[in-house]
Amino acid sequence: MRGSETIVWPGGEHSFRLGIGELRAIEQRSDAGCAVILMRLIGQQWKIDDVIGPIRLGLVGGGMEERLAQKAVESALEVASPYALAVTAAEVLRRFVMWETDDQPGESVAGIAKES
Repeated sequence: MRGSETIVWPGGEHSFRLGIGELRAIEQRSDAGCAVILMRLIGQQWKIDDVIGPIRLGLVGGGMEERLAQKAVESALEVASPYALAVTAAEVLRRFVMWETDDQPGESVAGIAKES
């Protein structure tokens, strides 16, 4: 899995990371797969736990103590609406469920040798 990434959100600037354990916890709490939750967030059909879960667990995965992560989410909810935080939740999920890398498996593009 990927390392943590810094994201600026209504709660400040923090490291986020969703490893397998955090992704499974999100799925269990929401009774839906991460891709389904991401689509609900993007399609504006989310539930409140779809918004809070990825942010809180992303902060914990990024190294924040669980109690402090919960406080960070609560503080963010005082300055931003759940609707605004849905954007953050979608971005956190997107970064750890879908990503592009320079290392693409398969054959080289014609005329370009693969480096070993």
